[in-house]
Amino acid sequence: MDIAVLGSTGTIGRSLSGKLEESGHTVRRLSRSAGVDARSGRGLDAALEGAEVVVDAVNVQAIRGDRAVSFFTRAAQNIARSAERAGARRVVCVSIAGAARPEVRGAFGYYRGKAAQERAYQDARIPATIIRSTQWFELAEQMAAQASIGPLAVLPTMRMAPLSAHRAARHIVPEVVREDVAGDRILAIRGPEEMTTAQLVRRILAARGEIGGRRLRVVTELPYLGRGLAGGGLIPRDGIVDDLTLGAWLDGGGAAG
Repeated sequence: MDIAVLGSTGTIGRSLSGKLEESGHTVRRLSRSAGVDARSGRGLDAALEGAEVVVDAVNVQAIRGDRAVSFFTRAAQNIARSAERAGARRVVCVSIAGAARPEVRGAFGYYRGKAAQERAYQDARIPATIIRSTQWFELAEQMAAQASIGPLAVLPTMRMAPLSAHRAARHIVPEVVREDVAGDRILAIRGPEEMTTAQLVRRILAARGEIGGRRLRVVTELPYLGRGLAGGGLIPRDGIVDDLTLGAWLDGGGAAG
């Protein structure tokens, strides 16, 4: 199958592209560095021409709600229109579990943007599969960096059911290549354990002695992103449950996905 992956240089886009290629599919690895800009539409039509399926793994670090909504809406609309013009059968969008819930998207601009992205694909004429993934273990370094000053980290209280990005990609591959999808489809992926951001960071610190090069001595959390995130709004109520625990991942069990 000929598959175009937009955002192929990001964490999930890179993992997904690799797993699709391992499965014998032809993958077009597309990104802004390759001359394809989803937000402006630059290079999209030519890059998607003839692709059978288009995967949207595009991401941006946008905390402000207006910027996030604008970016994700425009990118999704451009991708959907270009994919339709290119003759693709459908689009697969990698989204975030919980983003569509009012108590989640109302508290944090980034999730508001992801909710807008989902709506754009649901309103598009081309069939779309939306995959809502919980946070990945690999994002703990980024979360700790954003919330730390020196040896202190004050993380937002976010209850989650995280999993490895490699495992998330492994579950996404069958959805990308399946042949029996006639219309829109939504599914979720989560890990086997529930924990907060602080618990995730503390466990990685205990196992490795550092996280992202930081040797944090105090890791605490406060619900400054709202009750929706603190109370488990990011955890899917149903969907695919991966079986790789954080402990097994830290022991190297998820190194190859």
